[in-house]
Amino acid sequence: MTNEQWEKLLAVISGEIIDPLPVGFIIDSPWLPGWAGVSTLDYFTSEEIWFEANLKAIRQFPDIMFLPGFWSEYGMCTEPSAFGAKCAWQENELPFAHKIIKDVSEINDLALPNPAVDGLCPFVLKRMQHNQSRIEQSGHAIKFAVSRGPLNIASFLMGST
Repeated sequence: MTNEQWEKLLAVISGEIIDPLPVGFIIDSPWLPGWAGVSTLDYFTSEEIWFEANLKAIRQFPDIMFLPGFWSEYGMCTEPSAFGAKCAWQENELPFAHKIIKDVSEINDLALPNPAVDGLCPFVLKRMQHNQSRIEQSGHAIKFAVSRGPLNIASFLMGST
């Protein structure tokens, strides 16, 4: 997300009238690999393929605000993996997390994960860290991330970066 887009987003959230109203979409793995012409598994396992797919989207649609920008995640497995879920991976399908509890009453038994070390979270944070300068060189910035852990390179709290 560019700094201009970030400022517009903050203005919209604050209730300001923006004309024309900015357009924003979530940019993530359900659609990005296929749209970019790469396999889902390659998208998840290659920092270069991940970066180029995200770059292609922001270049092809420069007026669209992609939230949160260069989105580093592993389908719907990142957060569940941090809680201990086993994840299943396919070449051209989204991964899925196996259940770790059988009843809602077991939620309190889950340990609070540490994003610096648990599940796929360290990989997400490192991918952002490894690509931060390339993201910035493309005219974009990391304005928020999925974690507030010790390796976080971007503030989770809006407006503080």
